[in-house]
Amino acid sequence: MTADPDTGRPAEDAGYRARREAEVRHLTSGLTDELEDWILAARRKDPWEKHRSQIESAARVVSGALRRLQELPPAEHEQRAPELVLDLHHLWDFFRTKLLARHIPRYRTFLDAADELAWAVYGPVRDAVPDRSGLKEPPLVFLNRHPVPFATPRGSDFEDLLPAGRQRTLGGRRASRYLPFPLVGVPWSAGHHLPTLLAVAHETGHHIEDDFALAEPLRTRLEERSGLAEEGIARWKGWLGETFADVCATLACGEAYVWALGDMLNGAGRTGGTGDGTYPPLRTRLLVCRAALATGPGGATPVLPPLGSPQPEDTETEAVVAALTGEGFAELGGATLGSLIGLRRTDGLGEAVDRLLAGLWSRRGDVTGVLAAATLAFVRSPRLYDGQGVGDRALAEVLSLVPDGPRAAPAPDTEPARRDDTAGRELLDLLVSGG
Repeated sequence: MTADPDTGRPAEDAGYRARREAEVRHLTSGLTDELEDWILAARRKDPWEKHRSQIESAARVVSGALRRLQELPPAEHEQRAPELVLDLHHLWDFFRTKLLARHIPRYRTFLDAADELAWAVYGPVRDAVPDRSGLKEPPLVFLNRHPVPFATPRGSDFEDLLPAGRQRTLGGRRASRYLPFPLVGVPWSAGHHLPTLLAVAHETGHHIEDDFALAEPLRTRLEERSGLAEEGIARWKGWLGETFADVCATLACGEAYVWALGDMLNGAGRTGGTGDGTYPPLRTRLLVCRAALATGPGGATPVLPPLGSPQPEDTETEAVVAALTGEGFAELGGATLGSLIGLRRTDGLGEAVDRLLAGLWSRRGDVTGVLAAATLAFVRSPRLYDGQGVGDRALAEVLSLVPDGPRAAPAPDTEPARRDDTAGRELLDLLVSGG
């Protein structure tokens, strides 16, 4: 029995080459067709229209990898394509499963409202950026097993967030370094308790810092405008990211965020309540929020949760918040955070709370206002909140405010499109080389 010199298989298996070529063609075209189906679905009205920029971005990355796959030498392409396509499927599944969860009505209502809150905080800042050529996709909220909300920035390594088993190959593990748009993870249980939703505003604050290059300006402001001694500056540098995110959430959701934060940290008993290198103590975080409230559009400081025992940094919080937010950011066209994301008509929150507890809609007309009023209704009377179904009604009211069209305008043939295609090609090279 003679052997084929190219494959080492028996010569009479002459049809293997044709079968292998067809198999590879089926696998690659199958993934290509699925990506095209998702893009077409995102360009129709419902249910994926709101996620158009995110779907197109993720699909461009995988499509770029598939195009690079086709450029491999024929023999290598034939040999390795099935394994490489499987890794690309696993990476694509990271995005696919988060989107498909929105097909389940109970999860869709919560996730759509969470996405709208993230967009209400992120969108005005995005729109203020002077350079429109590099518009970025907004954060996508997803439910996961982590006990506390978290932010995963674009461009980061997301292997730890992949489904059980992670990537099939070492190269696949190395290739999960590129996240094309930011994510906000919230616990599965959060979908059953609306006040937890306000944490999305905090996590979106992290993405604002990352996406719009504010980290260095914030450090400069702390060093040059806070008036703190060297020891205080060093302490607050470690807390700067969390402090900025708390300020963003407080400006966007007002006193409601402060109550939600206090409940979450008091109940969890985690590091964010006691203070460490990243998180200030709970009392300090609440004082930061109080200082941020005073700088917001309402300019008032309402009654807040108990603050706990005095801390050495108590006298520093107002100076820190003023340094970070007192002036506009050149990166945001000179606008201040308060002017972009500050909660409006704070004096009308009381009336909105009354309406919700009476079984009516809040009539706020703004996503952050509805969610803030619902949270304050829970703070005022958990019993009435439950009895009147305030949580479900507030979510329904938020969704009634959503306009038609995608959240973020698509950006074909621009820097994001080129970025995603390049990332996909680099991703395939990582898979081929084994990382």
